[in-house]
Formats: sequence, structure tokens, C-alpha cells
Amino acid sequence: MFLTLIERYRKQHVLTPLPSVTRWLLLPFWLLLAGCEFFQPGGEVPSYVQIASFTFSAGPGQGSSSQRITDVWLYDEADFIGAFELPRTIPVLRSGASSLYLLAGIWDNGISEVRVPYPFYQPDTVLAQLVAGQVTSVTPTFTYRKATRFHFIEDFEAGNLFSFTGGDTMLMRQSQEIFEGSYSAALYLDKAARAYEGRSPAYTLPLGEPVYVELNYRCDHPFQVGLLGTKQGINTYFYKWNINPKPYWNKIYLNLGRDVNEMQADQYHILLRAVLDTAAFTQAAIYLDNIKLVSF
Repeated sequence: MFLTLIERYRKQHVLTPLPSVTRWLLLPFWLLLAGCEFFQPGGEVPSYVQIASFTFSAGPGQGSSSQRITDVWLYDEADFIGAFELPRTIPVLRSGASSLYLLAGIWDNGISEVRVPYPFYQPDTVLAQLVAGQVTSVTPTFTYRKATRFHFIEDFEAGNLFSFTGGDTMLMRQSQEIFEGSYSAALYLDKAARAYEGRSPAYTLPLGEPVYVELNYRCDHPFQVGLLGTKQGINTYFYKWNINPKPYWNKIYLNLGRDVNEMQADQYHILLRAVLDTAAFTQAAIYLDNIKLVSF
């Protein structure tokens, strides 16, 4: 699957062929060692590519431009240089005119140890004049790929598509604690209103393709995101993604692709659930914004 995504990136950008399979098998090790200099002592003097910042913008009909791009996966021509946490100055064994190919990297499922190029962000190609021993600054520009399908975008500005399915409190629109715009959603828990469960409308999702939920949130209590699949009238569901408290607005990318492929349901709902831990909390607040369900 991982190779398929990278091959798709490169084919659609008419780039040079992929490196050998052996090189791709070493990707996890390159990622763990990102930032190390893979040069032999006394060898060629590297040029340096500095990536101090980047830009990202969503297009019309794509919702918020919020993002949490943490890394860049860098190619110099056909050569994979490495995956690097940003900002970073990266040594490259090349000088002169170079075509730098950059993929935006994220924490998959919010896990810092699992870093991947986000398949729905369009890679950027930057033409640079590299000079041995000198630093060349580049600022990549990322957008959503044109092939991205937005099954839903809920920013709570006009309503709330999540229907109540259980519990004793509601997910409500509010304007006191917002991420952007005029409204976000809030879920308030206490001993009299301990639980909430809700779900999105049903959507048809592709098999064998990336599927993600993007979500902005701020909370002082954990909550869960789940998936419900319906096949021939039979429901199957689970809550796999446990979202930990954050005292600030954060963005997370939840990878549903493998789960959708294993379920092979006719339709899917995104689930939200929170149950107050009364042993540790007397009350809690969970704020949500810019929930997107995306695939190809």
C-alpha cells in the first residue's frame, strides 16, 4: 500500500523511476535516522537545503486550511534523501540545478513514532540551484490533491451533521470556545450528564485506498472516534481511536484505510463517544472543529 501511494505521486508528476525495491525496504530505518548525514568521511562536499517554513492552503469547497504538517520527505531528482522533522537544514550530495521533490509528512493517528507522507496533500517540486558547502533555502507550498474526495466537512458554522445515538448529553454548537470562524462544537460532561454517543450520516468509501478523518480538537478529558459499517443490513462497529486531552487546539489525522478495507461494508458512519471518568473527573469539556472525511 505504501509503495502504491508513492508510485502514484511520482507517476502523476511524471517523475523519474522509483529507486530500487531494496532502497524502499530501508525506508523505516531512514526515517528513524532522519537528519543524519549519510556521507563517507573525506568524500564529496554536500550542498545544504534549508526548509525553515512552508505554506498550506485549502481550495474552494475543501474546508479549513488548518494542518499539522510535522515533517518533509525529500527527494533530489530520483534519489530519496530522507524524512526530516521541520524545520531542518538537510545535506544533499549534489550541486548545480536540482529538482527537489517534497512530500508533506504527518503523525499517523497522532503517533509521533509513526510518521508518513500524507497522501491527500499535493507534493511540491522546487527547482533550486545548489552550491557545495552553501545553504539554499526553499519554502514548499502544499495543497490538497485534486483527486481528494471530501465525503463531508463539518465546521459547525451552519449546523451539526452528527446525530445523537446515546447518552445523556448533547454535542452542541457554541461560540465561546472556537478554533476559527464563528462556531465550534462542544461536549460538556459532569456527573449528571456523563456520556455522549453520536454518528455521522452514512457514506460509501473505497476499498484499497487511503481513508482519513481530519479533526481539530481541544479537550481536558479523553474521547473516542469509531467506525460503523453496514453490510446487508448488519452493523459492525468499534472504537479504535482514543484521543487524549490537549490544553490547546490540536489537529489529528486518523487513518481508517485498513479498517475500511477489512470491514468491506456497503456504507460507513463515523462515530464519536465520550464517557466521563468519574473516578478522576467531576466535569469535562471537549471542543471539536473542522471534521473532514477524505479519500480518493
